[in-house]
Amino acid sequence: MYVGKTEWKPNPQQAKFLSIPFSIPEAGYGGGNASGKSDVLIMYGIVHRLHEHPLFKQVFMRRTYPELKTEIVPRMREVYPKFGATFNKTDMVWTFPRPDQFGGTGKGNEGATIWLGHCENEDDVHKWDTVQINLFTPDELTTFTEFIYLHIAITRVRTPDNDLPAITRWAGMPGGIGHSFVKKRFIDPAPKGGKIIIGKGGNKRIYIHATVDDNPHADKNYAQRLEGIPSEAERKARRHGDWNAYMGMVFDELRDKHYPDEPENALHVVKPFDIPAWWPRMVIGDWGYRAMTYIGFYAISPDQRLYLYRELSFVKTKISIWAPQVRAFMDKEYPKVVKFCKSAGQDRGQEHTIQQQLEAELLRPIELSVNSPGSRVAGKNLIHEYLRWTPKPIIPPEQMPVYSEEYAMWVLRNKGENHYQDYLNIFKPPEPETNIPKLQIFRCDSELHEGHINCCPLMIGALQACVYAKPRDNKPAEDVEEFDGDDPYDDLRYAVDSAEAYFAVAGKELEKARKVERIVSALKNTNDWTAYYRQMHQAESVKKMKVVQLYHRRARH
Repeated sequence: MYVGKTEWKPNPQQAKFLSIPFSIPEAGYGGGNASGKSDVLIMYGIVHRLHEHPLFKQVFMRRTYPELKTEIVPRMREVYPKFGATFNKTDMVWTFPRPDQFGGTGKGNEGATIWLGHCENEDDVHKWDTVQINLFTPDELTTFTEFIYLHIAITRVRTPDNDLPAITRWAGMPGGIGHSFVKKRFIDPAPKGGKIIIGKGGNKRIYIHATVDDNPHADKNYAQRLEGIPSEAERKARRHGDWNAYMGMVFDELRDKHYPDEPENALHVVKPFDIPAWWPRMVIGDWGYRAMTYIGFYAISPDQRLYLYRELSFVKTKISIWAPQVRAFMDKEYPKVVKFCKSAGQDRGQEHTIQQQLEAELLRPIELSVNSPGSRVAGKNLIHEYLRWTPKPIIPPEQMPVYSEEYAMWVLRNKGENHYQDYLNIFKPPEPETNIPKLQIFRCDSELHEGHINCCPLMIGALQACVYAKPRDNKPAEDVEEFDGDDPYDDLRYAVDSAEAYFAVAGKELEKARKVERIVSALKNTNDWTAYYRQMHQAESVKKMKVVQLYHRRARH
């Protein structure tokens, strides 16, 4: 923390954080371990000489009391006594001398105060309901709930003196119960940090990103030790401050960017492209009114890869308002599957169920999702399979089962052709997996494309926010904790299940799609239109003119 016994010098990122003007009410610092998070909060009031004002009041907060006692108080003891402050263990408060007390008056300190507080439970926030706070410094913010943070930062941070600020300055890193709200409030609007975010009412906030690499006073070997953390999500969170990979994350294999030490196919979020007209489509919906209605548009490639290429969402919007927009896409794209959550079929005491209203507005029948016991966990596990980007291990020949002609004939006689083929397939050498991962999601090219029709930020954010459910009587340990904004995740569960069901019955259709794919690729290489038309006629696939028009449109580009 210190350059010398009587001097503290901030690292460059800490200096940026300290230079943020008081006109910005909320600011955060951190990201990775050993970036100097707690130190910069401890020194904040001292650097700005706020401790010299007799009315200054800071609240330094951790989630639990032991964290304050064992981690924060010892570090404060290195600093505050040098400025004449005394510590009251009972009240957990540092008190500084008033300016007229310097030199010794024989009285106790009566000046600025720095209180150490904790809010282990949300009800604890009311202990601060009568306090006016000039500087609120919650440390390790992601260990707090959104309610705790906003209750104090919005209602208790104020000043009776124009010479004093009314600001919140927090520090933290990815992970924990508050990860989602911190990421949404501070990180998502400006992922690299350093950019002023203007929120409701014109209130400004900003985040400064820092890691161990920014702290010259950190243990020189610490960064190397962080690289040795076995959990990939925890390593990326602690070493690099990666807010898209964190402790407790269910889908830690999800990649929205490529890491240099991983294979090229380790990527799920991809640049949008024109989806060929002959690829089968699915429209999957998770219905809600007060909660979100989320509609995902999916395409299936000939190699059985699932693409989420469009998402629509509506909150507190009647079906009659949003359904025409969805129907317009359906009328153009002819989805093979239209499915909504099973709750749409429930009898709500109205004349028509939600399913019947949807069918009337969309002008087509819709399927309902399966909601059997264990379907949530089964859907989660299937998403893992669709996100998998590492090939399945190849079984060494010496570990392969021994083929038995006698058993094969018994299976054929007693269980039929399908089971017989399944037995023979055990002994076939595995084909290389060229379609992993099986799920890819269209991203926005830049901030300018937010809200673009082929852009799916809600799905990406929902998958990144999924954490495992807390142990409960009615929740399997492997289930995902429900949270506000989890509707896209539920939609994806229905989608991967629908894709698997489609693959089971659509072998001939997918084979035709593969033929069309090869014919169009050959046309691009040879420009032989005679061969193209002849082969398309033989393929008996999608309407030729639709494919031709699509190809001409791409050629002009």
